[in-house]
Amino acid sequence: MTTTAEILRGLPYFADLSDDLIERVCELSDQITLEPGTVIIKEGSESEEMYVVVEGELVVTKHSASKEVELARIHPGEVVGEIALLDEAPRTATVSASAKTLVIRVPVAAFEDLLSDPRVVRRMFRTVTSRLRGIEDTLRHEERMAALGKMAAQLMHELNNPAAAVGRSAQELSRIYDNLGHEAVILARSIGEGAELAAPEPPGQMSALERSDAEDVVAIWLTDLNVTDPWELAPALVEAGWTTELLQEAVDQLNPDLAAHFARWIALRTMAEQVIGEVGIGARRISELVRIVKEYSYLDQAPVQEIVPTAGIEDTLVLLKYKLRDIDVVTDFAEDLWSVEAPGRDLNQVWTNLIDNAADAMEDGGRLTMTARNVSDSVIITVADSGHGMPTDVAQRIFDPFFTTKEPGKGTGLGLHTVHTIISRVGGDITVDSTSEGTTFTVTLPAVGG
Repeated sequence: MTTTAEILRGLPYFADLSDDLIERVCELSDQITLEPGTVIIKEGSESEEMYVVVEGELVVTKHSASKEVELARIHPGEVVGEIALLDEAPRTATVSASAKTLVIRVPVAAFEDLLSDPRVVRRMFRTVTSRLRGIEDTLRHEERMAALGKMAAQLMHELNNPAAAVGRSAQELSRIYDNLGHEAVILARSIGEGAELAAPEPPGQMSALERSDAEDVVAIWLTDLNVTDPWELAPALVEAGWTTELLQEAVDQLNPDLAAHFARWIALRTMAEQVIGEVGIGARRISELVRIVKEYSYLDQAPVQEIVPTAGIEDTLVLLKYKLRDIDVVTDFAEDLWSVEAPGRDLNQVWTNLIDNAADAMEDGGRLTMTARNVSDSVIITVADSGHGMPTDVAQRIFDPFFTTKEPGKGTGLGLHTVHTIISRVGGDITVDSTSEGTTFTVTLPAVGG
């Protein structure tokens, strides 16, 4: 069997190292043969060793958006696991054998011996930076796709409610107008020229009990007048402000034989007006959601625009409304807020990540407070949650790539790193302050003409 020292001397990564260093490393290291599918590094586990691939292949994956994303494949002569050892942090990905694979397990003590040689350090950092770039690009793409999918799914859900309401209202409107036309034909032959019908004033605020009592009174009056479907018609009449006194005054203008038809015609016309109003509200809601998504993504606009950042914040709050249902949202924005020059799409990604993280910090409900002010030559925006906060050592690393406090599969560790990158790119700054009473992110953006 080939010794571990002979294997390492035959790999370019270790070929020029001193025999003494090779021997020290080999004394602590061992060879392991892996069957396909064997996991040697698990995402979230503690860092205790790195591995050198001798034969076969390893695959690096990360759990993201409820699926395993392949980040890289490690081939003979390459190493894996060194990033977490250098960072002294938990593993950020899972590594398993894709085929029968021979590896050399290098424990942390031997790893530290390797770092005594500058040549190893240089090679390691070249490998690390190259791999991190590839991993970050892959995960960023996956995160964008996941965010787009989540937004599309939620948008479809939000659009479905008003669209269904429009459909139901249209069916109801058709039925009402069929009946309305029938009553109009009868009345047209008999209403005198002096008959008038003035629309009442809508009622003020009514409690549920007051409204129910009023509907009962009107329904009983309609029943006494032999109007068809009195209990179905009464709610619409009460909603529009009709009382029995006003209805009596209206029907008194006609031949008593037509009173029931005229009262039913008034009710049907009132219902039709209300249903038409509901159709309009539903249609406007659909248009508003489409507008918000279009503006949120800044479709057909230049990469960099002069924008007022709170417009994107308000749109983001609408799109994340489903996640903020149990949270009290408070906004305090200056009316004369200055503009900033930045890619609108990127800034909206900042607000999405900050608000989404704040919501995650308040799983049992709480308060999200957002402010925006002009200060000196900058626009300062704060995003504060009322969660339990985070320890100082966590707050200090919160913007590091791949660092996450969420359990594996619930976060890539790139959200706040992306936020920091975007803010830095436009010449701004972001800080975090966290206590046991909550966490506040402060974003400072250079103002245009501020």
